[in-house]
Amino acid sequence: MNELASQIFEIIKDYRNHDGFFLTEQDIIDWGNQFGDENVFVLTELLEILPKVYISRKRAKDYIRKHILRYLNKYRYSSVASFLCETEFLIMQKPHKSQPAILELLEEVLNEDYQESYKKYLSYPKINYIYFDDILASGSTIGRDVVKWLKEKDKNLKSNQEKLVNNEIRFAVSLFCIHSWGHSFQKFRIMKDSCENTINKISWFHDYEIQNHAKFRNQKLNIAKPVKGGNLIVNNYFASLPATKYEDYAFRDINTPVNESFFTNKNNRKKFEDILVEKGIEIIEMIQGEVKPNIRPLGLINPEYKILGLGTHFFTWRNIPNNSPLVYWWDVPGHKWKPLFPVANRG
Repeated sequence: MNELASQIFEIIKDYRNHDGFFLTEQDIIDWGNQFGDENVFVLTELLEILPKVYISRKRAKDYIRKHILRYLNKYRYSSVASFLCETEFLIMQKPHKSQPAILELLEEVLNEDYQESYKKYLSYPKINYIYFDDILASGSTIGRDVVKWLKEKDKNLKSNQEKLVNNEIRFAVSLFCIHSWGHSFQKFRIMKDSCENTINKISWFHDYEIQNHAKFRNQKLNIAKPVKGGNLIVNNYFASLPATKYEDYAFRDINTPVNESFFTNKNNRKKFEDILVEKGIEIIEMIQGEVKPNIRPLGLINPEYKILGLGTHFFTWRNIPNNSPLVYWWDVPGHKWKPLFPVANRG
């Protein structure tokens, strides 16, 4: 147990260090012990997963370096300075959200690698517009922001959408992680609110893909998504959900994914997923008073969706998505649950 905690700590030790929180190995042990006799099993599977999905501050900067090089190549710039002259990095999120934090890292990378600053060029005319974020899960925030930006007009009442379609400007969404299901949803949303020509003009870059679209073939399912049947607790909870949409997305087929590459093996995947759902249900049952309909064992979700949550496994140095399983982040005074990743700026 101690050795497992030590190895996990080495991966996630910079979690929220920037705002004065410092995880310890004992915190990891305490969290694991909440799973009773399955504590070693849970930590073993977590250790298998974390190197693939935990983005330290250093790793985030390496991702940003890759993104800069992608844009230099795609837009055929011979220097970073000429790229920055013509590029605006959009700030559409609140100061405590991930986008401003990523732009701070971008500024660090530009200074360290190129002795440059994007802030030097804010007043220059722009043709490239880049929207940075850490993850597109359900994608509602990104979809909303993109649609809003497309509708914005300049002083001549010409919209960004019109300029994009006419090749007067370029627009890209730059992400560390993208869900295939959420991406599909948001592309449809953008197309519905604008036009097909617009969606084809938007570039999407990401470093890690969560393949979770129920209608796409050969998805890796690098999430937690349980098999239906055999677990009475899960079955009863699922039956009690009043939602009606996407019920056929709630569970995975026992034979998927075809090749297991996320968990240690297929049997352990099933066991781990069941544990996450059962413990998530226990956490929900701790809630005093009304339970909001978007709270599900595998993370928050649109209340109209009859699924257990997205089961997202993607964590960064500064926070984790609320569509990750509750066992990782649920932290409410008076509840007998200690999260592994206490979250910032979440009610």
